[in-house]
Amino acid sequence: MKVTLLGTGSPVPSLKRASAGYMVQTGGDVILVDHGPGTFQRMMQAGVSATDVTHVVFSHLHFDHCLDFVRLFLHRWDISPPDTPKLKVFGPPGLNHFVERLFGEDGAFKFDLTARTNHANSLSIYEGRGGTPPRPWPEAEITEVAETDVIEGTGWSIRLANVPHHQPYLVCYGVRFEADGGVFAYSSDITLPAEKSPAKPLYALAQDADLLVHYLNSFNVTRELAPGEPAAASRTKQQAIGELARDCNVKTLVTSHHGPLIDTDGVRERVIADIATVYDGRLVWGEDLMSFEIGEERS
Repeated sequence: MKVTLLGTGSPVPSLKRASAGYMVQTGGDVILVDHGPGTFQRMMQAGVSATDVTHVVFSHLHFDHCLDFVRLFLHRWDISPPDTPKLKVFGPPGLNHFVERLFGEDGAFKFDLTARTNHANSLSIYEGRGGTPPRPWPEAEITEVAETDVIEGTGWSIRLANVPHHQPYLVCYGVRFEADGGVFAYSSDITLPAEKSPAKPLYALAQDADLLVHYLNSFNVTRELAPGEPAAASRTKQQAIGELARDCNVKTLVTSHHGPLIDTDGVRERVIADIATVYDGRLVWGEDLMSFEIGEERS
């Protein structure tokens, strides 16, 4: 399978980085794992059209992980021939509400979609693509998933873990994607407990992963100990990420979700060096449009 980093940035607007989004291509499927602002453009730069996308999986519903889904959903419907399979969308509780409020018959886009399904000009374009009026309202297969669920496609599967972030307001899942004999693990956004330990639910997802993409927005490099504090407490956030990768035998660790402060000269190098004190595997500072071939068919 091929994994492409469509967006490695944060919620902060950036001309360098799109927000969170990752693309997996395996067999005949194109699966988007999150689709934040700017990732639709990156997807096109990677040579993939909206009509190529078969599945979308949301780790959580923060806007920097889902905002470009609006573009994807509307473009895919508007330019597709009538026999295009429905987009399959998976995500945490709240997904049905999110999609219905956007694209339902009384949703945010009801005036646009009413025009496109009724106006003579739109119907003429629809007929030019092989459709026969009346033009149906756009639909997708929407599935809310629990952390115990397994998402499956042709030759691939996804397992989830509930990782600490903005609970109880949002459920947030880490992802383990298996296909072609390879494993891609994704932390999603993580609030590290006490800023010192790896998120324990990620251990099952990251074990023996070929590729682990891990959130790295906040960081620290100071390891001064308070009087009487144990030496283990001197670990930094980024060292905890390295500890997870080390303990899980991760082959390649990719950092992502970089905010503007961490992504500056000097700070970047210090953080990388800090991770490397713990993890001696392949370490990559993630950038938009990097891609990785993993599994039995890797080049």
